[in-house]
Amino acid sequence: MSRSTTAYPVSIDGLSGVEINACVVLEEKPIGPERRLKTLSKYVREHPRGWKKRKELADLLGAMGRWEEAVGEYRQLLSLQPRLIEVRLQLGKILQEIAREAEAIETYKSTIALTGNPATRQHLTGLIESCRQRDRSAAKAFESAAALEADNPAHWLALGQTQLRIENPAAALRAFDAILGLNPEDTTALIYSYDALIALARFPEARERIKRALELAPQDFRALKRLADYRCGIGLVSGAEGKQTKQLVRASVQQAANAPGASESLAYYHIFRGQWEKGVAVLEQFVAAHPNNPGGWYSLARCLFHIGENRQAAQAILRAKNLYSGDCEIYRLACEILPEAGKLQELKPLVEEMLERFPQQWSVRAAAGQVLVKGYKDIERGLAVAATAPELQPQVADAWFWYGRVLSLAKKHQEAVAVLERGWQCWQSYGGCPLPAALWLGESYRALGNRTKSRQWWQEAARQAEELMEFNPAVASYWQGKALKGLGDKKGATGCFGQAQDRQVLYPARGEIEKILKR
Repeated sequence: MSRSTTAYPVSIDGLSGVEINACVVLEEKPIGPERRLKTLSKYVREHPRGWKKRKELADLLGAMGRWEEAVGEYRQLLSLQPRLIEVRLQLGKILQEIAREAEAIETYKSTIALTGNPATRQHLTGLIESCRQRDRSAAKAFESAAALEADNPAHWLALGQTQLRIENPAAALRAFDAILGLNPEDTTALIYSYDALIALARFPEARERIKRALELAPQDFRALKRLADYRCGIGLVSGAEGKQTKQLVRASVQQAANAPGASESLAYYHIFRGQWEKGVAVLEQFVAAHPNNPGGWYSLARCLFHIGENRQAAQAILRAKNLYSGDCEIYRLACEILPEAGKLQELKPLVEEMLERFPQQWSVRAAAGQVLVKGYKDIERGLAVAATAPELQPQVADAWFWYGRVLSLAKKHQEAVAVLERGWQCWQSYGGCPLPAALWLGESYRALGNRTKSRQWWQEAARQAEELMEFNPAVASYWQGKALKGLGDKKGATGCFGQAQDRQVLYPARGEIEKILKR
């Protein structure tokens, strides 16, 4: 079963005129879609009882991003042929994408009654649970479907995507690897497994998978953007390597001129070349052309934050949130930006809203806990909220690490050490990003007066930074500088911080370096 597909971005007018973006995954992009649309529409008008051409019309509308019209055609089609399971699944998927979850649930429920296949019934149950924002229950249902029908990649894909949403990259990777075991050329599985591997800090494997995906699908926007962003992050933005990176960025922009992700890649290409104003201008032009696109305002906010323009970043992230409140990434970025911009008052209701809207994501609990402890000095509640992060995902090292960080910010260093070391044990089994945790352990042991242990952990942080150098030299230099500073090597730390600046390390790390070097 070949799934060497290509993703094409589309823009969709959502509720209240908000512009949203999505990727349509197809075997091949429609050729001459407007002409084909005209032909099919005419045929359907002349033969209203013919269902096969109506299905072609609905599929074409979906591929063009005209999803409201596609919904109408799929409903007409099901009135003629109510037992078409694949059509019902496609209709439900579109309804989910355009935030009509109640209708999607009804579509999936009615489909369960039409099938006796237990794996399909479990898959549909998982889709219903995901519509209800119960992703942990959805993952269990998809896992059951995959166990019943292990040779069906659709079950594994749904499971992997759900595990990514609930921030369990090791479990997600196992699901995508199952797909690749069935078909090593499944481009979608290669691309999503890249995301899981990056979260697990397995950078060499991640790089090979995204390169393979692009070889199989050279026009796939998802692969183009990921590889372009990866190359920018490791500093391949000048000389012959920089030209290759620029080609990838240009290709993604050509594929997705109306999607903020492409403009974001171009902006960061300029920023990592030291052309900060030029980078910001790219995203400012995008939001001027697409003022109702929350993704554009999110990307602009992130870019402004990374160059130290915190007040402007705060305005942009609040604009993104006001346009769309269904994306936890917007809330998490607000938790980073608004305190730096001196807007704690504006952040407070967003923290409560974030906790209510996204109860199953450990990073939301950790971010809220950090804001409550560091920003509002609400130590008791902040620790209680952050403690639920590893409860949600006890096998995810980063959930333990960030709970430990909140404990250290609350000066609960004995407890922080225990939690951080528990996370370290998880990392050794499942992977994650251990470098900051090593540094935090060094800080907490120093606060406890254990100089031997603190030196051991700072030495470990310096070693981890050296390993990271090949894959993100700017960030690695920053962390190595902090580790050497903890070890008392002022000259070495100064050299690393200077290298981080030269390599265009971004704010807020850059601001911290500037303060240290000034002192």
